[in-house]
Amino acid sequence: MSAQLEVIKQASTLIDQKKYLQAKKILLDFLNKSKNVKVDIKFFYTLYLVSNGLKEIQNAKKYLEKCLKINDQNHVILNNLGNIYLKEGNLFKAENLYLKSFNLKKNYLLVIVNLAIFYQNLGKLNESKKFYLKAIELSPKRISIYFNLSRIDKNFIDDEKVKYLSNLMTDEKQELSEMSYGYFILAEDQRKKKNYDKEIEYLIKANEFAFESMFETNSKMLNYWKHVIPKNYKNFKFTSEIQTNKDFENLKPIFILGLPRSGSTVTEAILSSANKNIISLGESSIINGIIAKDFSTTENLLLDLNLMTEKVIEIFKDKNLNFKNKSFIDKSLENFFYIDVILKIFPKAKFVNTTRNIDDNIFAIFKQSLSKLSWTHSIKDILEYTDSYFSVINYFLKKYPGKIFNIKLEELTLSPEKVSKDLYSFCGLDWSDKVLDFHNREDLLISTASNIQIRDNIKKYNNDKYKPYKNLLKNFSKKYKWLS
Repeated sequence: MSAQLEVIKQASTLIDQKKYLQAKKILLDFLNKSKNVKVDIKFFYTLYLVSNGLKEIQNAKKYLEKCLKINDQNHVILNNLGNIYLKEGNLFKAENLYLKSFNLKKNYLLVIVNLAIFYQNLGKLNESKKFYLKAIELSPKRISIYFNLSRIDKNFIDDEKVKYLSNLMTDEKQELSEMSYGYFILAEDQRKKKNYDKEIEYLIKANEFAFESMFETNSKMLNYWKHVIPKNYKNFKFTSEIQTNKDFENLKPIFILGLPRSGSTVTEAILSSANKNIISLGESSIINGIIAKDFSTTENLLLDLNLMTEKVIEIFKDKNLNFKNKSFIDKSLENFFYIDVILKIFPKAKFVNTTRNIDDNIFAIFKQSLSKLSWTHSIKDILEYTDSYFSVINYFLKKYPGKIFNIKLEELTLSPEKVSKDLYSFCGLDWSDKVLDFHNREDLLISTASNIQIRDNIKKYNNDKYKPYKNLLKNFSKKYKWLS
């Protein structure tokens, strides 16, 4: 075995163990000591895997591009590079890379699913459906594909498919996450038939499987959201005042806060349709990712603001973003816990708190597959998180009354022009008629659960939508006075 192959083998073993820094050192040491050796594509691809594991996005892109210089017909490399350009917001480049990968290997399931999701998030639903159907042809037992397709085509799941999927779930071993998607499909089928008790039964099972599918991570995060951050959000201590950072001096970022399913996505779409060039980072979770990284040492947290600022700058660079624009949008809804920290880093930041009828909001969360949010998988946990949200946001509304704008989904749907004008005035943006025409934007990429509804005109709020689920909250009304 050659020295290069031996190094790749050692690094690959470390990557499997998630020891990315050690793998990186071995690979770079070899690269530095062997400058006259012709490095092959496997070596650069291994460096990509390390960089990707370390979330060093620009390095990951650099090594994939080196791979392409050696072989520009590798469908795997093209697909992975498409993923990076998508994260950077370069939709044109991402689409071209995905399509090139697909055209090189028509049965490459990963890129087919990526294309289906890409077009779904862009609102090109016919294109998306075409690729989902291809994915089902290749992998007819993968329930998650049926779930995704059922979201863009409400008539796709019929009685025959329900029977087929039910048999899959009963007779064949499925991953826990796939079982979760299956029960969400069965729940929706029962909703259509107005069998609400059965729908709720399936929703409970769907959420239980979703939690179990990432049990260790979800357990740690649930503890953080329930017992750590609610006790510490107003007790952050800082090692020093932040040093003047020219990059941040003129930035006026807008942070959208609140609960999921509260109108945050339509608010983001309205704000990102400003005439000026305003970037949306989506649900970046930049601040939470830094603070909550080590769950064991988060209590009595001592924050080094300068170090945090450096990390934020690194993340911006990894996303290939610059600071030329004076504003950006971040829709990491959990940022209501971190308002003090954000204002230390971005003193000119403003916050938009999205709300709706709270009972409806709770039901909407429970009925949606939100697999990445540990607290959304039971009514009890949703209520506990919501209670913390109310305590925290009310505290900051009193502390920073001029920094936070409340936007009610019901009012937005009744008077979109008035509410959007008030929102723009608060954010210091110039309003125009185009703001409410966001659903016609070809560059509107929405990756949240609201990416289908957002493609239509703003519709009047439906006050009766969640009436069948009112009994779910009857045992909690004494504990939580804010329930209707």
